[in-house]
Amino acid sequence: MSTREPFGQSGRLLAGVVLLITLVGLLSWASTAVVDPLETTYPDEADVTSNRESYIGERVVLDGSVVETDPLMIATQPNGNGRFSVVHTADSLKRSTGPLETGDRVTVFGTLEDASTLDATRTISTALWESFYMIGISFVAGCWVLARLVRDWRVDRARKALVPRPTAPTNGDTSGVVSGQSQDGGTSADGSIKQHRDCSHAERQREQRDR
Repeated sequence: MSTREPFGQSGRLLAGVVLLITLVGLLSWASTAVVDPLETTYPDEADVTSNRESYIGERVVLDGSVVETDPLMIATQPNGNGRFSVVHTADSLKRSTGPLETGDRVTVFGTLEDASTLDATRTISTALWESFYMIGISFVAGCWVLARLVRDWRVDRARKALVPRPTAPTNGDTSGVVSGQSQDGGTSADGSIKQHRDCSHAERQREQRDR
């Protein structure tokens, strides 16, 4: 069976152009939709931590790890610095699991009351193990896809495309050979029987002539 593409190089190029136009259109549509405040371009921890006074009274989005739970305090830097106290979390906190624990990741949207206090409007927490689980699953899935790609596909330099690797002969081909051998064996057996009958008939004729 031929492995040529149904539309060739021009068809693949046209499909790429259509997908690119679709992607640009979806991005344009998404930019006009109403989005979550945590996903907008409010000042984040990178802006606020180094210049806190400039953002007092403004709405900001801070992402950090929990260093204290009562009251809630987060650190926006990996070394534990850049600490902010988060107030009014009872009505704004949305937990993915149980109560907050030290080391959990939180994203807080609210108003910066002073240089170290954030009045929370919405808070989303993620347990530490969930982050490791997400990273681990993504890594395993990526390795599996890469292994399947290397095992089942190859690069055809002449066609400048990925093509399936040739597979081993199927059982149908083997059975065809066996069937052919059986048919040849059957033909040989029929020939031997016929030859034996001819010899027996010739001997009987000889015996009759001798009598």
